[in-house]
Amino acid sequence: MADDLFTPTIAPAAYEVRRPPWRPQSLFFPAVLGGPTAVTVLALVNSGRLGLPRRATLTVLGAGVAGLVARVVVTLSAGAAGTERPGRWIGALAGGLVWLAVSATQKGRYRAYELRGGEPASLWGPGIAAVLVLGFAEAALLLLLAAA
Repeated sequence: MADDLFTPTIAPAAYEVRRPPWRPQSLFFPAVLGGPTAVTVLALVNSGRLGLPRRATLTVLGAGVAGLVARVVVTLSAGAAGTERPGRWIGALAGGLVWLAVSATQKGRYRAYELRGGEPASLWGPGIAAVLVLGFAEAALLLLLAAA
């Protein structure tokens, strides 16, 4: 009679990773510097690398869209009120709030990856690219909406 006590319950194929994921904690810097759009795109890529379920990926996407909408609404309403436009601070705050949702959805799966001996990928190149490209795209969107 075979004893199931020492049989692994999770097959190794369930953990195959296409590319190494980034640390969810490291996504904080692109979130603050690039805003909600930058952290959302990086988090969606990281969700695929971690093999997160569809529901968690949709949670990340929803938080990113909500963060971008909130940033646009608050920035435009602050500009309409005649106050100094604190757009940079609002973007950093919105990105940080989106990062909280990303961290909550990805840290468990990343921790399991790390405990199996996995090493994280470097976020330097993709992080800088996301901050520059998506941060400027977000700023251009705000300028277009403010001019309208």
